[in-house]
Amino acid sequence: CIDKSLFDSHNCKSGKYQSNCPVCQEDLFSSRSASHEMPCGHAIHWECFQQLVSHDSRCPVCKKTAETRERMLGTWEAMATGIALQPVPPELARVVNITCNDCEESAEKRAWHFLGIQCRECSSFNTAVDEIVLAGEEAYEYLEIHKPEESPRRRSSRRSSVM
Repeated sequence: CIDKSLFDSHNCKSGKYQSNCPVCQEDLFSSRSASHEMPCGHAIHWECFQQLVSHDSRCPVCKKTAETRERMLGTWEAMATGIALQPVPPELARVVNITCNDCEESAEKRAWHFLGIQCRECSSFNTAVDEIVLAGEEAYEYLEIHKPEESPRRRSSRRSSVM
């Protein structure tokens, strides 16, 4: 049972409250503690959710981002700025294939960075490296030749903030 105003926009997972909280393992259905539904549709105790997001922004069940995209945008923009300000030295350069845990899109031959790799589809940094394609000087040279193209989504948001 959920509020009627939320029905059309919620991510329905059958039996989500007939399971244990993924953090404390207490039964959600019979618990007296308030529960919370994450954007991925998994349920968790509100108190456990607050503890979780203080050190990890991913769902403990499916690894999708546990906060809404709108709440994460500031964090992702700060991470992108940090990456732009801290270039990877040539000897640590990597070219990698990734998969985004949030939108499940894959991308090939992306520049690796120790702070993270941003998904070009959904802007999330919740990505996993599937394969290291090139490393070291070879990767650095490849990345110098194939400068990453700015995504249309970022370009349009930058234009709107300038206007």
